[in-house]
Amino acid sequence: MEAGWWHQGLRPPRLSKADLARYREHAPEIGWRFEYPFSDRARRLDVFVTAGFPFVPARVALVDRPPFLTWPHVEKDGVLCLVPHHATFSVDDPYAGVSVLLDMAGSLIERFVGGDYDDDFRAEFLTYWDHAKKGSDRTVLSLIDPVPASRIIKVWEGHNRIILADTDEQLHSWLKNLNPALSSSEMRLRSGVLAWLETVPTPPDYPKTAADVYAAVAGAGAADMLETLAREIPPRLFVALGASTEHGPAIATTIISRPSIVRGNDPLTRGFRPSRVPEQVFQARLFGRSPASRCSVDRVDPSWIHGRAQDPRIATLRQSTVALLGCGSVGAPVALNLAHAGVAKLILVDQQSFTGANVGRHPLGVRSIASPKASELAKRIRADLPHVEVESYVLKAQDLLLRPDGPLQHVDLVVSALGDWPAESLLDEWHVANGRPFPIVYGWTEPHAAAGHAVIVSSSGGRLRDGLNEVGQPHLVATRWEEETRRYEPACGAAFEPYGPVELGFITSLVAQATLDGLLGAVGPNTHRIWLSRRAFLEAVGGAWSDAIGEIAPQALEGGTMIERPWGCQPGAKVLAA
Repeated sequence: MEAGWWHQGLRPPRLSKADLARYREHAPEIGWRFEYPFSDRARRLDVFVTAGFPFVPARVALVDRPPFLTWPHVEKDGVLCLVPHHATFSVDDPYAGVSVLLDMAGSLIERFVGGDYDDDFRAEFLTYWDHAKKGSDRTVLSLIDPVPASRIIKVWEGHNRIILADTDEQLHSWLKNLNPALSSSEMRLRSGVLAWLETVPTPPDYPKTAADVYAAVAGAGAADMLETLAREIPPRLFVALGASTEHGPAIATTIISRPSIVRGNDPLTRGFRPSRVPEQVFQARLFGRSPASRCSVDRVDPSWIHGRAQDPRIATLRQSTVALLGCGSVGAPVALNLAHAGVAKLILVDQQSFTGANVGRHPLGVRSIASPKASELAKRIRADLPHVEVESYVLKAQDLLLRPDGPLQHVDLVVSALGDWPAESLLDEWHVANGRPFPIVYGWTEPHAAAGHAVIVSSSGGRLRDGLNEVGQPHLVATRWEEETRRYEPACGAAFEPYGPVELGFITSLVAQATLDGLLGAVGPNTHRIWLSRRAFLEAVGGAWSDAIGEIAPQALEGGTMIERPWGCQPGAKVLAA
């Protein structure tokens, strides 16, 4: 670096230990100081690098700077945020990379000297609000739909969390899913206000006092809401501030605390009987110069969790209900994938209890041993994603199908991961007898999870048995084996196929993707998708591709791919995609 500067006739002095100590949070190893002429005056810029340089980019800091949060992109210690975290520089020409950073720093500071910085503060409002937060250190989570207009919201206070929501019902359901052990007394809610601001505030406008909060709420046309809540004299008033930035909606929170009563002296009623305090006096005292807390908010509303409000599929998925029959090593990961993808409601059906042998290839762990798979998986999903509705049924799929008022009457799609011909043949008959009211996705694995299948039987026709023989064996299998692949435990009927979660992951993703495509109408009628593992893996576990796969997809025999074809056609039929 120094050789490059010397070649340009520059001799920047090295930073002293005391200078480097100012940037200790960045672990600097060595640095240099430059003096730049700007339109207002000369300012000093420090450049420093860490032990990871040039693989870790250099940083530039502004020494002569105004107070923190006067200019954007300037951290408390003066280090400039010039490029996003994902930016990269050539490690072969470190001098060029640092030169670019210095040029960027000069241009940025000159712009700020000219007063052009409010748009940056507004575009990245949440970052600067977080820098300016003050007061409560509890995490604030928001379920609020981040849209105008101003309105009354609901608030729950826990020891470590504050939760905001639009309605009592929404918040009670979310809390009960998160922690079923919460008692009724622990789920008491209070009201707050969401004030939707016309413009995004900049740091000088961030409310510092209760009076500032009241002014912001009044500017949003919600002063009457806040005054109504204040008459109840709660210990804290919660005010969420919403605004529309160029990158989407943003929500922050302020908290007005009731003035403390000291030795029986209540600042709110001083000089008056408690019931006789004039309204203007009461409001002036509550919404006075006492400090207000500023808290950052982490959004946990469904549109944000599922795609950060950028996934167009969520509108459909958040209206969808999926029933999943079988919560084993295939069905359980599929259920989790669907919940994380944004499906609003899941119905889980499985009669079996979880055992130690399942732990290695199942999302549930040791704590769930001896408990029903369906109910334990439902608890897991509710705790991880409290906005997802989950029902569980610990019974045979056949029993559920034979119930005239069963929950399958109102679903949008059924996933069968049963791997059980008697149950799936009944499901196939039930589907036809009920007029094929929705698609069904069937998923299963072949030995060692070397291949997997997802069959989408649509509501327009066709059925599962079109591709199976009379005992439920598929007409098309992808693999063949010289020896028996099934293994046995030292117990009656305890047989299993040896494979782990890594091999299985490709197949559960195949089934989950088929389910999403079925819900979104992104698949043709009666489609058969087959996952083929890598050929090297198949051969390592003693298998080979079947002759049928060689005929229909000769281009896919190296494996690591998916092929698609119509379900129910003869094995020699042409592949639609690979």
